[in-house]
Amino acid sequence: MELTASERRQGRLTQRHLQGALRRLRDTGYVALERALPDDWITQMRSACDRDLKKYLRIKENRERFLVKNKGHVGMFPSPTLPYMDPMAILNPFALQIFEAAMGHNVFCTFYNTNTAWPGSGVQVIHRDTQPLFPELSVALPVHMVVVNIMLVDFTVENGATEVWPGSHLLTDGRGDREVPLEERAAFLRSERTTVPAGTLVVRDLRMWHRGMPNQTDQIRTMLAIVYFRDFMHRNDVMTIPSAVWDDLPEHGRHLFRHNTIK
Repeated sequence: MELTASERRQGRLTQRHLQGALRRLRDTGYVALERALPDDWITQMRSACDRDLKKYLRIKENRERFLVKNKGHVGMFPSPTLPYMDPMAILNPFALQIFEAAMGHNVFCTFYNTNTAWPGSGVQVIHRDTQPLFPELSVALPVHMVVVNIMLVDFTVENGATEVWPGSHLLTDGRGDREVPLEERAAFLRSERTTVPAGTLVVRDLRMWHRGMPNQTDQIRTMLAIVYFRDFMHRNDVMTIPSAVWDDLPEHGRHLFRHNTIK
């Protein structure tokens, strides 16, 4: 979706665009708002993230886990401090408007990660980030978990833009994914690549089938990944947020991150 100049100034989708975004999230499993974040903000966040990723991968265990076992697909938990806890990321007004309309105003966040295709990365297996709540049912329930991805670089076929299967978040055969491999089921379905410019914001249903693809360039391809849950969900993943960061969060931010540890 392309934001209008008025929406960018006001930091809010029109009702027509909001309904369109909710329809895309419901029907296809994700919605992308192109160039939703300012270029200078993206440049600064990318610089910080690249620096921290390189430091993270200096640790032998991390290199072996992500560059070898995970075929170059790196998941790093960023420090819950600035710049990562910038409200532009964790309280992005466009993302908030969409996921609160889809899941209610008592959503919460306890999981903040990065998704990176390192130069030379391979192909991931097709997977979901979460399973249906009741896989025995023959119909899918409404969305209960979303990830907000913020693209810190242009996503292209060459650098490993994620492959997704639109509508797959609604698929269930009553047996769960372990009975029939997703590769087997996906062979009969249409997929697409998320080729979008830097600064694009994506809200995705975590049940959607997807996989990381090869990064054939010499540049790091990375994005932020912030997960939001409906209020009835329980997560073992909990962030430890410094009290100084917590005190600086606006009221809405403290509400969203209320289930984390504050020290």
